[in-house]
Amino acid sequence: MGRLMARHKNLHIRVEPLEPDVLVTGETDLEDFGVSARIMPTPGHTAGSVSVLTDRGDLVAGDLIANSFFGLVRGRPANPPFHDDPLGNLASLREMLALNPTRLHVGHGTSLEPDRVRRWADREHGRLSRREAAGRLPVRGESGASR
Repeated sequence: MGRLMARHKNLHIRVEPLEPDVLVTGETDLEDFGVSARIMPTPGHTAGSVSVLTDRGDLVAGDLIANSFFGLVRGRPANPPFHDDPLGNLASLREMLALNPTRLHVGHGTSLEPDRVRRWADREHGRLSRREAAGRLPVRGESGASR
């Protein structure tokens, strides 16, 4: 899907750059902004991906994980359409799961149960390990991004 999206020129528009009000460079507590949560870098989908974990245990996971078929099969974990770094993304997902979230809120589909995502992540680890051993994964650069 990522290769198909890359070829669709209408998806690649140029926008005017903007200067952010807040620059997130690492784990960031949101208490100063009136939110009981923290932002954490979760690279893999893209180099700048982040997730937000609330004090109640809700993880806004974005594109670390999705529901199958772009959210059409609810409750079934799957990869989103692409990752810049599949192994890095899985590592980020596993780091977030180690924080024991109560729910994962994703960019494609309904929220997901952590235990179901853990089982999926174990299977995905096996699949990616086999692909890596066969030389069918992109080589990661020093920054962790694929090339």
